[in-house]
Amino acid sequence: WTAAMGAATAVVQGQELRPAPGFWMRLGGNFRTGYSVKFSDTAAPAPTGAGQFSNGFVLPSISGTNAPFTWNWGYDDAAQVRGSTLVLERFDARPRVGGLDGGSDLLLGGELRAGFEAVRFEWLDREMRFGVEGGYSMGMLSASAAGSATGAASFTRGTYSLVGANGTPILAPAAPYAGTFNGPGPLIPLSPLSLETVTGAGALATTQLGLDATLHTFRLGPYLEVPLGKKWVAGFGFGYNTVLPDAELRIRETTTYPGTSLAPTDLERTVRRSDWRPGGYVEVRMQYEFSRRVSAFAAAEFQVNQDVEFGAAGRQVRIGMGSVYGGSAGVRVA
Repeated sequence: WTAAMGAATAVVQGQELRPAPGFWMRLGGNFRTGYSVKFSDTAAPAPTGAGQFSNGFVLPSISGTNAPFTWNWGYDDAAQVRGSTLVLERFDARPRVGGLDGGSDLLLGGELRAGFEAVRFEWLDREMRFGVEGGYSMGMLSASAAGSATGAASFTRGTYSLVGANGTPILAPAAPYAGTFNGPGPLIPLSPLSLETVTGAGALATTQLGLDATLHTFRLGPYLEVPLGKKWVAGFGFGYNTVLPDAELRIRETTTYPGTSLAPTDLERTVRRSDWRPGGYVEVRMQYEFSRRVSAFAAAEFQVNQDVEFGAAGRQVRIGMGSVYGGSAGVRVA
């Protein structure tokens, strides 16, 4: 009886030191590096040729049938209709800042992860632990860049009549409007009432771009743990990794034209984008068990995700997420 009780006590103690498979959670801080930010110039080339403007066009229509009038015309904004005239404009040339490098940033944040240890098995005289884990982490990413450019500027303004052949006023369709070569549509004179060009040699363009993004990362995959001793455990995990960048791009551009009658042009725009980017991750970690339920961990990871691209007003930003390294540390509770 005494021997049996002793054996039972030993078994119970062994079970207390080595808990059965079950759920666990871990909480900690993390860092990631390898994100890159690049700003690019995606503005369309300046329009060229007679009748071509940045905010509209007046071009010949079908085989001269309508000459000297045309229905192949269009414009962008209601403010271009001024009384009985239509005003169209373009910059034939002006300096513009090209692509800019926002560099890379160290992302700091926190993570919460939970898992289920599904099974234990013996291999090479070691008790292996296999399970599934999922987690969420968050961090902030910021980048900025600025540049300037100087050069010649040339600006053309064309004024077209909105009066028909018999002196009948032409009612312009609501903006934006675009006629076609084959028509039909309202006819306006093909030749402008006036066409004036202003040039200057010392225009100055300045550009300021900024990005702020909150990166939300979710992951799911299997893991394997190998006890290295009484207290130390090594772990390996991999799986699916998806990132949601809640990103904001700020654009500020100003161009001045000293020595000309042209007023400075100023552009301010803010663009937001949130889009899931799929990928994968690999992680290795070490764990020190203070007790059968509480342990501390440190981990290193590598993750790959699709890049993010978005923009407006001739500017675009790319967040590169193709090779990101990081680490984490914290507490795990079984």
